[in-house]
Amino acid sequence: MESKTIVMISFTIMILLSFSYPSLAIENDEDKPLLNSDDEFDAVMAISPSESDYNRDMLESQPRTFFDYLDRCSEKMGPESVKCGTEVRAEILRNKDASRDCCRMIVKAGKECHMQWMKLFFQTYQLKRFSSKRILKSNEIWNRCSKEIGSVSLISD
Repeated sequence: MESKTIVMISFTIMILLSFSYPSLAIENDEDKPLLNSDDEFDAVMAISPSESDYNRDMLESQPRTFFDYLDRCSEKMGPESVKCGTEVRAEILRNKDASRDCCRMIVKAGKECHMQWMKLFFQTYQLKRFSSKRILKSNEIWNRCSKEIGSVSLISD
């Protein structure tokens, strides 16, 4: 019984010493900071584009024909296309269904138009972290809207 007590006391003392003297602990590579100084952190941050710079660069990298196509899509959707875009983003991010009128505009413009708008939305800085869900969510919206509205051929241009 006495030897167990001595071992427990020794073990407790070793643990307390390792807490009070961290240099006695074994240092792993993971314990080292990724950046060594504030200057190095500032340099990394200077290289990283801001949110607005990222979006501007992303938009400038798109071909003009892509924006021409999106303009034609918006014209097909009608004057409420901006409001519909907001509803679609709310459906994607907050699971709040877009209105029936918005669905009508989406179906009227066509699936390819809808998918291209979704592609652009998910390339923005604010939404790029959700881009893995882009195709799934875009198809879910299209399927729900086309089912709710009916066949594309029933809608007059």
